[in-house]
Amino acid sequence: MQNPENNKGITEKQHSYDLTELIQLSNGSNAFVANMIEIFIRSSTEALTKIKEALIQTDWEEVSALAHKAAPSFHFMGLIIFSDKLRSIEINALKEKEHKSIAEMIGLIDKNMVVILADLKAELAKFK
Repeated sequence: MQNPENNKGITEKQHSYDLTELIQLSNGSNAFVANMIEIFIRSSTEALTKIKEALIQTDWEEVSALAHKAAPSFHFMGLIIFSDKLRSIEINALKEKEHKSIAEMIGLIDKNMVVILADLKAELAKFK
């Protein structure tokens, strides 16, 4: 496990995804779980790209809308910390407040998602 003091902002395994809810919802269907993981990988990557683009353009309404749309899927995949950050981004962007912290939260999510998505891709093989 990585030391958070030495790798600030890098995800640790205990802060990664949790597929418990997804597996329970699947009623034992590995195909369903695999499909949902694939959809999340694709949609979260696209959402983060669009959020970063909207941030660069300082389009706070779009940042808020995109964060609002992405938060439930992060929550569903057990990424509660990131879902909460997306909700915070949504609210602060609407208020056009705390722009620096919005950019920092987006950067933190983006940086950690590299690790999480790689782990999810490996996890996907278990359900295929």
